[in-house]
Formats: sequence, C-alpha cells, structure tokens
Amino acid sequence: MSPAEAARKLDAAKALGQGRARLRLVSSVDNPEADGPGTRLQAARREQDLSIHQIALALRLKPEQVAAIETMQFQKLPGLGYALGYVRGYGELLGLIDCDGLVSEYRDAWEPMQRRRESEIETISNQFATPIGIVIALALLGWLLIWASLHVLKPQQGDMIAPPDAKIKAWAEASPRVTSHATSDVQPLSVLTALEDVRITVRGEDGALVTDRILRKGESFSTDGLGRWFVSAPIGGVLVANGFGQSAIVGEAGHKVVNWRVPDFEQIAIVKAKAEAERIAAEAAAAAKAKADEVKSAADTKAADTKASSIAEVAVLSKSETSKTNPVHVVPNGVESPASLAPASTAVSVPASTTVPAPQSTQ
Repeated sequence: MSPAEAARKLDAAKALGQGRARLRLVSSVDNPEADGPGTRLQAARREQDLSIHQIALALRLKPEQVAAIETMQFQKLPGLGYALGYVRGYGELLGLIDCDGLVSEYRDAWEPMQRRRESEIETISNQFATPIGIVIALALLGWLLIWASLHVLKPQQGDMIAPPDAKIKAWAEASPRVTSHATSDVQPLSVLTALEDVRITVRGEDGALVTDRILRKGESFSTDGLGRWFVSAPIGGVLVANGFGQSAIVGEAGHKVVNWRVPDFEQIAIVKAKAEAERIAAEAAAAAKAKADEVKSAADTKAADTKASSIAEVAVLSKSETSKTNPVHVVPNGVESPASLAPASTAVSVPASTTVPAPQSTQ
C-alpha cells in the first residue's frame, strides 16, 4: 500500500482505538515476546506508539494474528501465502523501507513449517482415506453379492419347470419300467495277446519303456497311443499283435524276440480299404456297362424286329395291289395266265375267284 494510505489507516485506527478506550486485562497479546524478523515489526510499532489492537484494526486482522506475526508463531496463521501477505501489509503500514527483504526473511523461516504442515495433512488424509476405501470396497462387494443372489443365483420364473399334470403323471406311472443294462467297455484299437505265458518288454515309438511284465496265456495288453511300438521277449514266446482289423504273429516257441516293431496296421488297413473300394467301384462300373450293353442289344433287336415286320407288311400290301392290277385269264389247256400273256382276240376276263370248267372232248 502507499504511504498516504498507510498513514490514513493508522490515523483511523488510532481514532477508533481512542473512542473505544475501556478497561481490560493486559495479556501476552498486548506485549508479545517478538522473535526473529518479528522484532523489527515490533520495534517499529512501538516507536510509533501503536498497540497490537490498533494494528489489527488497520489490517482487518485479529489481535492474536498480529501478535503471532511478531512472535513468529506460524501455526496460528492460516497459511504461508496469507501469512506473507499479512507481513507485507504490516511492514507497509509501519512505513518500513525493505518490505521485500522482510517478507523473504519470514518465508525462509516459515516455509519448512508449511511443508511440515502439508506433510502432516497428507498423512492424516491417507490415514482416513484407507479405511474409507476399504469401507467403500466392502459396500460394493456386499451390493454385488445381494444383486447376484436376487438376479443370478435365484431361478427366474421362466427357468422354473412346472410340475407335470395329472395325465402325464399317470402315463409315466403306467409305462413299463425298462431295466438298464451296463454298457460294455470300449475295446482298444490295438492289443498284444499272449498265446502262451511269456515275459514281455514293451517300448513306445520313442523308445520309452511302457511295461516289463509277464503276460499269461490268453491275456491281452492294450498298446493304444504308443505309435509303432516295440516288443521284446527275453526268454522266448509266441504272441499275436492285432490292430485296425489286422494281425501279425510275433516270435516262436523257444526263440527270444528282440525289439520286434509292430507294422503300421492303420496304414495297411487304409491301403486295403482303398483297394477294396476300388475293386467294388470297378465291379459296379463293369456291371453298369454290361447292363447298358444288354439294354442296347435288346433295343437293337427290337428295332430289327420292328423293321422286318414293317418290310413284311409292305410286301403283303404290294402283293395285294399287284393282284388287283393284273387279273387272271383262262387258256384252253386250263392254265391260268395273266392277261398280258393271253392273245387279245381270245382272252376272256374272269374274276380271280371264278372256276372255269375244262372243255369236253368230241367223238
């Protein structure tokens, strides 16, 4: 503030203080024990014969705050920014020349206190924030559990199965009971069966040991999932390997078997099935061709018969026409002759069906 404004405020504070003069107890607020940079402000105030209350009236502060500025009691002020503003206004009010230096001294003294206060406030906030966060999390969890129990775990009206009516219940009770039978076990795809008691060692396709045991006569060992496995019989024995409908005899009596590898039964079955399918397809094609040839031959025979019949009919019709156009004539010897061969003067035309008597001999 300007010196004129400061003087005006001081005069107003002095006049207001004199008009309100009354008896009161003198406390530490009126005579604070200044410390540090506050001693400069206190000395300047006393030189001008001003009281704490008058300065408070001029700066619109509480007397306790003015006393706190002089005694460097930062904890009684609202904060570093406000406190430094109060110090600057206090110095300008007293007409001090180096107000900036005075503010710097207060800042250097109060800034560590401000940081410590902020740290304490943050710590207190964190202490309160953690329980509040836990409470909020628990509340959300409880709400989710309640919602799930009402909407997810509880069966909906559409999901509930209504009890059967009387007719369905009577039909179910009247239906004969069907005795359930135990289903048979799934048979393995490939097995190794002993034709006599034999000790075997079976290894997988990768050479890993699968079993080393005695296989009794008629007993089988499943080799599913072992790939093209190996079998050995150290003391000899006869076995049979079966898989995918194929079989192979392994070993001989009294002769040991060393790392006998099972054939690729699956591939053999595939090749045989393919060959069988090709054979069936060839037979079907041959049968179809024979049927087609038979049908064609029958059609050709029918066509030939039809053609011969047509030719015969044409011949009969042609002969009939010829008979009509060439009538028969009678000659003296009783021989029928076509009209074209008889003389024109002696020929007599008669119908073809008329019988002409033979001439009688004269005595």
